[in-house]
Amino acid sequence: MIEHTRTPTIAIDRGASFTDFAVVEAGRLAETLSVAKRDWQSITATYEHLSQRYRNHHSVFTGSTADMPSEIKKEVQVVSEIDAIGFGGSALAGYSDCIVVSIGTGTAVVHFSELGVRHVGGTGLGGGTIKGLSSIICNLDDPVKIESRAREGDPSKVNLTLSDLGYEGLSFLGSDMTASNFAAVRSNRNEDRAAGILRLVGETIGIIASLCAREFKCPDRIVTVGKVANSQFIRHTIGLVARLYQTEFTFPENPGYATVYGAVVKFAHDMLAEER
Repeated sequence: MIEHTRTPTIAIDRGASFTDFAVVEAGRLAETLSVAKRDWQSITATYEHLSQRYRNHHSVFTGSTADMPSEIKKEVQVVSEIDAIGFGGSALAGYSDCIVVSIGTGTAVVHFSELGVRHVGGTGLGGGTIKGLSSIICNLDDPVKIESRAREGDPSKVNLTLSDLGYEGLSFLGSDMTASNFAAVRSNRNEDRAAGILRLVGETIGIIASLCAREFKCPDRIVTVGKVANSQFIRHTIGLVARLYQTEFTFPENPGYATVYGAVVKFAHDMLAEER
């Protein structure tokens, strides 16, 4: 689908915490760049730099368009963020019918099919939650350090588990499953606290995505994208949820650039549809 557009396409995704840029050539990510800024001056400067390098190009934009400068507005084709998430996740995973869960500052869940893209759920929990709670509780705000500490920690040292309640034989639930997050804090170690925070976020997202996937009859096709999808701790936690809910999550390559890539895929899809 996307290979129909041979001219390079510069894509911009203005999120809540980062602005992602991508250059797509012949359907492939030729170049990617992510900056921890969302002000229009920084966005314009980066866009102009890429435009000078790829003089003959299309331009697409997704994410927040609030107060977009006129010089950007006249250059770009705007793609809705929900469409960009759905088209990007499905294209990276190679699915024609799937749930795409995008874990950014918060989390959005969409359903992609031949009928289109539909927003079906989400939560305010995401990367912003991890960074904010870790700053308050662990005095850490670097995602790399938070991940490192969490992988050395034990979430059962801060969570109340079924084993704590004596429910080892309860239904199909394992004894180490969380009964209540942060309800039994028995450790002052930042490693355990960080593990508890990531477990809280990963479990919640995994449960919401699993329920949405069951509702839309694609429990074995849940595509997980967004920068937080790179976290090995989050992936492990989601895997625990998947086994519990009998669902299957896919983590494609370049998950952090799925939305900006999806904006290009949707743009190419619409161009092809117009020609028919």
